[in-house]
Amino acid sequence: MIQPNPSTAMARVVVDELIRGGVRFAVVAPGSRSSALAIALVERDELEVVVHIDERSAGFRALGRAMASRGPAVVVTTSGSAVANLMPAAVEADRSDVPLILMTADRPADLVRRRANQTMVQPGFFDSVVRLTVNLSEATSSVDSNDSWRRSVDRLLGSALGSGGAPGPVHLNIAFTEPTVPFTDDGRTAGEPYEFEIAGAADRRLWSVPEFPDPPEPVWDIDLGTRPLLIAGRGDYDAPALVGEADSKGLPVLATALSGGRGPGSIMAYHHILVDGIPPSLKPTGVLVVGQMGPSSRLQALTSGTVPVVHIDRWGRFSDPSGTMTVGMRVDPLTALIQWGGATDPSYQGSWRLIQESIDNVLDAVLSDRPPSGPGVALAMNDVARSRLVVGSSLPIRDVDALSRRPGPIFSNRGLSGIDGFVSTAFGVAGDDSGVVGLAGDLSFLHDSNGFLTDVRPDIVMVVCDNNGGGLFDLLPQARHAPSFERLFISPHNRDLSALAAFHGVGYRNVHDVGRLAHEIEAARDQDGPQLVHVPVSRAHDVETREALDAAARRALTDLD
Repeated sequence: MIQPNPSTAMARVVVDELIRGGVRFAVVAPGSRSSALAIALVERDELEVVVHIDERSAGFRALGRAMASRGPAVVVTTSGSAVANLMPAAVEADRSDVPLILMTADRPADLVRRRANQTMVQPGFFDSVVRLTVNLSEATSSVDSNDSWRRSVDRLLGSALGSGGAPGPVHLNIAFTEPTVPFTDDGRTAGEPYEFEIAGAADRRLWSVPEFPDPPEPVWDIDLGTRPLLIAGRGDYDAPALVGEADSKGLPVLATALSGGRGPGSIMAYHHILVDGIPPSLKPTGVLVVGQMGPSSRLQALTSGTVPVVHIDRWGRFSDPSGTMTVGMRVDPLTALIQWGGATDPSYQGSWRLIQESIDNVLDAVLSDRPPSGPGVALAMNDVARSRLVVGSSLPIRDVDALSRRPGPIFSNRGLSGIDGFVSTAFGVAGDDSGVVGLAGDLSFLHDSNGFLTDVRPDIVMVVCDNNGGGLFDLLPQARHAPSFERLFISPHNRDLSALAAFHGVGYRNVHDVGRLAHEIEAARDQDGPQLVHVPVSRAHDVETREALDAAARRALTDLD
């Protein structure tokens, strides 16, 4: 079929090949140069398309969907500074191995060289973080480019999904000439029809199917002793199956909140068990680390001893900031554990579980009948029925990691631990699932309040623990040594979150009794659209509560000795 102009033909081919490769979700930030892409996306019923005014929020909306689905998601921007606003989501996708497709419209190369308006050098802009950059030059009516366009998209999809290494973000930069709407003459620019065939391969197949190599077989050549433990962090593996396999072999599994491996077979209270380092009765003879360990520095200290430390990651992307890794195995973690044939001390796993039970009891006792605090909110979230939880960086993810005991997936932008993009990431994770709950601090919530400026808003409850600033810094050396501490680090915003909720048309509830938090969340779920459950907390009480939890853990550990 004849296409009205080359730009429309190219956009329709690119979108068609993306759909054949499994893309089902796209976020569009409005712009003129990207018109052909935006129109081609909404022409296809197979796609869910949402619109965000803010390009940074748009990037995180797509990131959240790709993170939750482990499939590719697209974000589209126009040319110029709009492109730069995708960098925060791109760096997070890189560190978190998320298949995010950055699709940026560009102007023809001769305009870039002439410093035309809204132009910059876009090819290669993301090269430090993406798996692959593909640049498509402007289409012309005299060249049949269907083959090259589709092959370019297939290469891009393969790289995003892990054909050349770890999955991750990719960049498709496309130069468009006007007209960029589906007319030969748009009233401002007259083009020529594109008369070449643009059909794809038969049977909805990709034009050129990427190859995905199998991970190598594990080779065990290190002695872990009879008391090894496994740290399960966030990564690309079957966490419940890994925990089950470790349990059957007698290995204690210290499962981070973001691992997806929490449940009856795992150790979750490690942050407080390790309050003063590893108790003598729990010292391991070897440590296995799967994935990225997470926010607890106490957990990370377990890898700093003199015992062998084996990191396992199917992509070879080992998280070893202390440089203590003895061996790195680029294999599938579950396959590696299945093939490990070591013998274990049958009492070791039981010792961890006994201490965890005692620690859980004292933590519950400390947090009962106390005013609201970050830890109290995190513990109360255990009583909330949910399918998925999205957690903001800074204090909330630390509290959830320390106190969450619920199985099931938890999502957070902890690749680079920024507070940006929380609202949009949560929207992306939620999709049409009304069971999703978000938990963030006030600064994370405010930082991405533009995330509400979208045409499709899911039914999601967002719990905001509000200490009027950056309360994390109360726990850091800056609190004792930095001049102008309040202004430079806490940065109190003094904003009324109920007014912000009203401005964005978001339902609002204020909770002063953490014991009622689960009830208020369930009540908010009965309402349509996004809902804010606002929990004001005192910074001073928050610090006292954390100190009380550590003190109670110390007493419990002493009693067990």
